[in-house]
Amino acid sequence: MRYTPAIIAANLLNGAVLVTALSFRPPAAAPYVWLAVLTLYLALLGRRHFHRRSRSAPKRASRALIMRAIAYAGVLGVIWGAAPILFFDAALGDHLVVACVSIGMLCGGTFVLASVPAAVLAFTAPLAAGCLFGLIHGARDGTQYFVAPLLLTYMAILLRAALSHGRQFADRVIAQARAETAALHDPLTGLPNRAAFEAALRAVFERLEHYGERFSLFCLDLDSFKAINDRLGHQAGDQLLRQVAGRLAGAVRAGETIARVGGDEFVMIVRGGAEASDAGRRADEMAKCFDAPFVLDRATVLCRASIGIAQAPADGADGATLMGCADAALYAAKRASGEASRHFYNAREDMKAQGRRELAHDLMGAVRRGELFLEYQPIRRLTTGSVEACEALVRWRHPRFGVLSPASFIGIAEGAGAIHEIGEWILREACAQAKRWPEHISVAVNVSAHQICDSSIMRVVENALDDAQLSPGRLQVEITESALLGETEGGAAALASMSAMGVSIILDDFGTGYSSFDHIRRLPIRGLKIERTFVAALPFHRKTGAILQAAAHLARALDLTLVAEGIEHETQLEFLRQARFELGQGFLFAPPLSGEALLATFGAELRQDVA
Repeated sequence: MRYTPAIIAANLLNGAVLVTALSFRPPAAAPYVWLAVLTLYLALLGRRHFHRRSRSAPKRASRALIMRAIAYAGVLGVIWGAAPILFFDAALGDHLVVACVSIGMLCGGTFVLASVPAAVLAFTAPLAAGCLFGLIHGARDGTQYFVAPLLLTYMAILLRAALSHGRQFADRVIAQARAETAALHDPLTGLPNRAAFEAALRAVFERLEHYGERFSLFCLDLDSFKAINDRLGHQAGDQLLRQVAGRLAGAVRAGETIARVGGDEFVMIVRGGAEASDAGRRADEMAKCFDAPFVLDRATVLCRASIGIAQAPADGADGATLMGCADAALYAAKRASGEASRHFYNAREDMKAQGRRELAHDLMGAVRRGELFLEYQPIRRLTTGSVEACEALVRWRHPRFGVLSPASFIGIAEGAGAIHEIGEWILREACAQAKRWPEHISVAVNVSAHQICDSSIMRVVENALDDAQLSPGRLQVEITESALLGETEGGAAALASMSAMGVSIILDDFGTGYSSFDHIRRLPIRGLKIERTFVAALPFHRKTGAILQAAAHLARALDLTLVAEGIEHETQLEFLRQARFELGQGFLFAPPLSGEALLATFGAELRQDVA
């Protein structure tokens, strides 16, 4: 409750009316001293009001604010309670003015202070006591004492009304506070939500503008949340998010804000983290929240977080720009090291990331617009030169950038979630094209790890084979070793089902990154494909040659087919023949060809064989 100019003016007016009426008495200093005390006190309240009028009203009344309101009301009640004690005299004609002003202040004060019942009591108690004392002291006739029970009755009615109004007001305030809390907090974790975060971000930008207080913005994202959520279920995922929120909230310092703005994404405002070194240390401290495992109902899991860092005003002078920079830094952190890393925003990196985001946007609907097409590179038997299979290679005819290779957009498609639509189209198109080839020639299709781990992969393969009426034995599914790192039970089951159907599973890019013989031992692998960098080093790199000879021996011992990629020179071909490689592909034999050009090649070779 604030003492507004209207309330102060009403007190001054009543005081002036009272002292004017008392001026017709014999000269005395008491009325003027009383008015001076009232005026001085109201001036102090008015000065405080005008001093704070530039500040916004607090959203909630703190305990200290309520106690001040009670104290102010009590002092004002004492001043007005002194008036009937000092000035009420029934023998004088102005006693009605004293009584009316006192009763009026009693009613008006109760009405004004009704939102704070304790303040009502603090104001009315001394005023009512003063009225009773003045009545007893100033009454000149016995009948005048009957006013006392009336005064007490009116006082009780006023207090009852004030207390009832106060309870209703309190109920409304509590309901409003609960509604505000629900509107500004995430129901799952209890942390501030996006709306609360945006309000806090606006506030720190205002402080930046007025006081030059720089700050940092962290964007945190859980690295393995999706895998945990998929493996253990949504209830476990919710439990993990609640525990993560609890740890983050416990690590937040005074003046900092942590909020949940998405599924597994959190943002944090770090005031005082103006220097990069300070922000980096603070990010490392927050990363320690994820060191200990999370104990869930169904399992104990480790979950790390990547952190993107943007600094104001260097990286952005408004909330949307700074948030975009922090998000770009987070994306760079995940792309750079995969998990548990922090990364500062870099404008040069962001230009590249912006290009990737534009490509991701353009990818949406590329299949529908007919912008994708396939080319096929023959895989030949090295001893005879006959074509055994052809690898389907996707290309994107981009409206602005021309024809793009899969290396330029497949990774982006995986991140954007477009890989499933693209992969399904590739399988369907490749199987339909293979149906036009000679019966002994298979088609090899690269399948992303995201597709293998998706429960719909078997339906996609079956539909592609059924639509083309192609035998499963003529389809080869190529998967990379890196795809097997994220292998799930569903992915292993899908590979086993495809193998049981007759589809050949080929381990692509063998020998790079994370080679594991355990994959060959456990999974239904039917062939290995040696990555082109090994072939490019032939025949002059002794260690490379030894590795390829060992790989050829391993493939023969395990009854696996072995394909060498990237054969471009006769010397490479001769070495691979001597190492007893079975199959190979590369520009030495043929570049990737369109479907029609490949059919023409088959026709020419067939005519040559007949001749």
